Amino acid sequence: MLLDLFLEANVTQSLEESIKAMGLCPDEDDIPWDNLRDNRDLTVLFSWDPKDSELTEGQRETSMKEERTWLQIRSLTLRLVCALATISHTVELKNSNRTTENGVASKIDTLRYLIQQLECIVQTEKKKDKQVVQFLVQGSPPARMITYLESTSCWCQINAFHLVIDVYELDASGLEETLDVQNRIANDFKALLGQLQELFNSKCKGSLLEANKTNYTTRPELLENLVFLVETVCIILWVSYYCGNVLRPLKSSLQKKKKKKKEINFAMPIVFSGFQDYVAGLQNFLSEVVYHIKELESALTALKFEELTMDGHSAIEGEQKFSRVVRGKIQSSYLRSLQEMGELLRKRLDTVKSLKI
Repeated sequence: MLLDLFLEANVTQSLEESIKAMGLCPDEDDIPWDNLRDNRDLTVLFSWDPKDSELTEGQRETSMKEERTWLQIRSLTLRLVCALATISHTVELKNSNRTTENGVASKIDTLRYLIQQLECIVQTEKKKDKQVVQFLVQGSPPARMITYLESTSCWCQINAFHLVIDVYELDASGLEETLDVQNRIANDFKALLGQLQELFNSKCKGSLLEANKTNYTTRPELLENLVFLVETVCIILWVSYYCGNVLRPLKSSLQKKKKKKKEINFAMPIVFSGFQDYVAGLQNFLSEVVYHIKELESALTALKFEELTMDGHSAIEGEQKFSRVVRGKIQSSYLRSLQEMGELLRKRLDTVKSLKI
């Protein structure tokens, strides 16, 4: 479901419509976490290795715990996106108790609660000493959670959801009583852009496949970090749509009020200029990432694996042929992933123009 939202929400239909069509509710957690069972048959392959090299019960338990935690993180992320989609944009708290009656206050409380839960899991997992485990052929691969935690995309997403709470407070209390909140929001816009740029520069640069005369090396973690970056961009853009929907009427109302009072020269609150700069920064950033992905595509396409040869006495013709087939499949798989990410980001880049207020 989360993948479907990343691919379609605010591209083919709005986030709210997508959530409604899926019948999702942020308040409901229907996964029986304590009763989950591992349905992977990790003993289906017979091993001729000595006992100390076989898959142990402890390794199976560790893998199951990692997968369960990763599932919890994804479930909370999905529910947070649902909570974002259900928050009203027309709340007025002044001299009104309607927020308790229509459930809006409970929706923002749900968002706060889910953020706390996600923060708790992320902080707990980051404090653990992660041992480098050599997974056996018949064993399970490492969970995506480790790369997710190391990429800092988790904190980018969490900070984006915190921004929603500040913007909600601005919407509820109005411009005149939220000067501190406005400054905090403007600073949050700058911080989010900085975090995105840092994530991109530190975790997503480099070549996916590198080849010399006799061999090649792969960097699958780079592709995984790019995927997390794209997911984070999608979440931040959804948050940005919410911010734009709140700030746009506030700015329009303020301009009408000043015009009515015949105040021609007046200083606009910093939150509006901060959002405009933020949107421009997002546009430049997405253009940079799209260009980088295009460069990776070109570099992958230019690789000629059929010209590589294997070293050693075992480099018989059959092994050479098999090796070329495997390399070609890896190359085509990486290319397909890059093309899908590039296409999605180009669609997201086209929608950034609608964020202007």
